[in-house]
Amino acid sequence: MQNLKKILLFLLIIPVAAIVCYHVLIFLLGGPALDNFFELTNRDAGTHEISVEIFDSDNESVFKESYKLRPNESVSKTKPSNLRSSFELKEYTFRIILDNGVAEENTSVSLDRWSTATVDIYWDHETPILIGITVV
Repeated sequence: MQNLKKILLFLLIIPVAAIVCYHVLIFLLGGPALDNFFELTNRDAGTHEISVEIFDSDNESVFKESYKLRPNESVSKTKPSNLRSSFELKEYTFRIILDNGVAEENTSVSLDRWSTATVDIYWDHETPILIGITVV
């Protein structure tokens, strides 16, 4: 009976150890999570009011804020804990409105713990709102 308990305990430890080793290996190879959910930068010569709204894959708003940024000023938002601790890509839709509707951009991006969305404002550019992703 003792041997059976030892065998069952051993068979339970193997899958748990494999799962823990997998996550530790991913962390060691990929490094720590990036802190920022997004980084917003006004790269224009003028001051702009920028509204940022972010929707999750269920089209529910997870963030909504407005900023007034002077030239070359930046602001960032810390990642939600569920994204920082996840090893999977999660789909988000960024809705950026510039100067109360003068320009608007809706872009879907996939983020994980090692990526950050970047939003750059270039008023003189063909597309004044550029949304990209930075990955480590």
